[in-house]
Amino acid sequence: MNSDNTILQTLEESVFSKDIERVSLVVSRIDIQSYSPTEIINALSRGIEKAREYFKNGIFSIPDLLVAIDAYRHGINYLKEIAPKLMNQKTEDGKPRVVIGVVEGDVHDMGKNIVAAVLEASGYHVYDLGRNVPNETFLETIRSTKADILALSTMMSTPLANMRILIEMTKTTYPHTAIIVGGAPFDADLARRMGADGYAENAITAPDETNKLLISFASDKKLIK
Repeated sequence: MNSDNTILQTLEESVFSKDIERVSLVVSRIDIQSYSPTEIINALSRGIEKAREYFKNGIFSIPDLLVAIDAYRHGINYLKEIAPKLMNQKTEDGKPRVVIGVVEGDVHDMGKNIVAAVLEASGYHVYDLGRNVPNETFLETIRSTKADILALSTMMSTPLANMRILIEMTKTTYPHTAIIVGGAPFDADLARRMGADGYAENAITAPDETNKLLISFASDKKLIK
């Protein structure tokens, strides 16, 4: 690691302070030979983690968090441009894989979008399928990505019956994929009765709850390697 941490600290602070232009400027001036993509990504991620803590404590609003996430993504996207091979290796190596989407019958995706962005910034490889997603699309994406986690969302009660079918199909076909749900109709009890393995109340808790599932499935030797 480069002994001069000033640039990495500046990058972390730029994400936390929601300064997109500064993030782009700092990353553009980084000597990729002196700092590994891992070091740079970790600095960007620390900025997001600080922003998430502020959001959790009511200091940051949802727009504040989204701008910080946008700053993070600007940094990541620039890294992909200047070091695509290294970034592709970093993206694929060791990142838990999450397939996320709003189930068929619902087009409300604001909450899902925030959760997807926070999970990405928290170190997950996120496959965001969007909204009103058919069950078959979820299942095919789990197969093709060997997903560790399936994250399902709905803001309505009408798609719940179909979501239950999807959960049952996933558990039958891909028993090593953990399932976490969220959205307006849910609490922990309903999530359990639907057959889900976990429940995230909001974007604040989503990374922690997802981590718990990964640890639980790994300890049971069920996590796909």
